[in-house]
Amino acid sequence: MKFAFVEGIRQEATTGSRGTCPRCGSPTLAKCGMRRLHHWAHVSTAVCDRWWEPETEWHRAWKNLFPTEWQEVHHRAADGEVHIADVKTASGTVVEFQHSTISPQERASREAFYGSMIWIVDGTRLKRDLSSFREALHNAPPVGAETDARSWLLFDRAAVLIERWRGGKRPVFLDFGDAEFPLARMSSTGVLWWLNYALGGRVIATPVDRQSVVDHMLSGSSIRGFGKPMPPRRSGRPRF
Repeated sequence: MKFAFVEGIRQEATTGSRGTCPRCGSPTLAKCGMRRLHHWAHVSTAVCDRWWEPETEWHRAWKNLFPTEWQEVHHRAADGEVHIADVKTASGTVVEFQHSTISPQERASREAFYGSMIWIVDGTRLKRDLSSFREALHNAPPVGAETDARSWLLFDRAAVLIERWRGGKRPVFLDFGDAEFPLARMSSTGVLWWLNYALGGRVIATPVDRQSVVDHMLSGSSIRGFGKPMPPRRSGRPRF
């Protein structure tokens, strides 16, 4: 965890600190070694949220793009079930940063629990994922008029990473870090690949400006693709 309560105040981990878990109230210890991110850990080995996964530098870097009060927010369902969202925006949209593998059953459970949400997936975890995704793009036809095409038509078995995320109901953005894609005009802030799964196993893959996705969640501004911009959200709510 990035945050715990210290004398009733939500704080990040500092050397020698003790606190309590914001979710279950159990004692926590600050872990501030040289090789791992500073974080809070339960004194006991119990895990109070079954959806928890170890936080990586990739997770932390994404979280830090958002206000601290949006990070690690407790989301409570009508039946009392509680889980910790990586980021929950002011309008209620949850952003989950997924590095490790996740089963289709758990993914469906999270989507049903959070409702309005998006996934940002670490595409760098497995070396083969980037090369297979590039190969799928190379063999894919463009979508729309050739002069305006900034999306490509794939199939959900075209690459392992695409197949891994089929069947979901919420938007999926793939993050390949600083990897370059000859087909996409790169932006200064990098690119995310927005996957839109359709009927018949079809997938529309659209490169979008990474910072514009963050800005969209922060203020509702348009998501900038490499063709026409995505329209802004209405009534202060994300369009996802």
